[in-house]
Amino acid sequence: MKNNELLIGQMAKLNHTTLATLRYYDKMELLSPVYVNPDTGYRYYDIRQCLIFHIIQHNRALNMSLKETRELMGCSDFERIRENIQKKQDETAKALAELQMRYEELDRAVGWLDHFCHRPPDGLIQMGFITSEYVYMEKARRNYVLEDIGSVIYDVSFLEEKLLKKGFKEGYPDFAFVTLKLDDVIHQRYRTDKLGIIIQGENKEVEGVEKLQSSTSVFVYFEDFSKLRMYAERVIAFCHEHNYKPVDDMRCQLMGVLNVSDFEKTTEVFRLSIPVDAGNGTES
Repeated sequence: MKNNELLIGQMAKLNHTTLATLRYYDKMELLSPVYVNPDTGYRYYDIRQCLIFHIIQHNRALNMSLKETRELMGCSDFERIRENIQKKQDETAKALAELQMRYEELDRAVGWLDHFCHRPPDGLIQMGFITSEYVYMEKARRNYVLEDIGSVIYDVSFLEEKLLKKGFKEGYPDFAFVTLKLDDVIHQRYRTDKLGIIIQGENKEVEGVEKLQSSTSVFVYFEDFSKLRMYAERVIAFCHEHNYKPVDDMRCQLMGVLNVSDFEKTTEVFRLSIPVDAGNGTES
């Protein structure tokens, strides 16, 4: 090395990069040799240009494009530089929030899969604890007890459309459900009252979303939506048998469509539940 000059090969080796990278930075007018020998074509860099190389690499690590870096390096207005960096910081904060939401969605997916694969056997009625959930509900368009799950899925699409207009963010409504009013169920009037979907993450702040409180409930998992009425009757009979007093509306929720024995197939799984006062009940 003479007078702090580095040949392009020495510059590349010193900065753990390639000749192609240095030539490209030269082409982009980011980092050019201080001298090119007209006779030999040898490219010479000043060793102090290693600092510029590190700035470029640092900016790349911050997800700045080479064009953005060139604009910053060519600017002598510190206020403008600050504004550009602040803009990149804001973009990074937004991306971080989106990644956090995706992480939470994946975490919920893992929890759902564990719950789904270890759910009670189909048709087994029991009492247990159901955690609170955020939901969006509207009056049912029809009596889904007399129809199939396709009608539920079709009408849920209209709820999703409304949520998108209200500011629904990344993600999607996880599970659809229908409710049957407590008074109707007690008097054996099997008709759906509301249609709803479970809401997760930041979407809980969307207008119209409400919280269903956690509850001790009698519930059953089953796979055939056409048997909703039959299982509703069995759930109420179970409550009477064990002196559990139903205290709120019944809910039939689509829990998933995964066939755990054959992933190439789909199996609709539902959970029918009703909150109860089990204070004077008897264990099964």
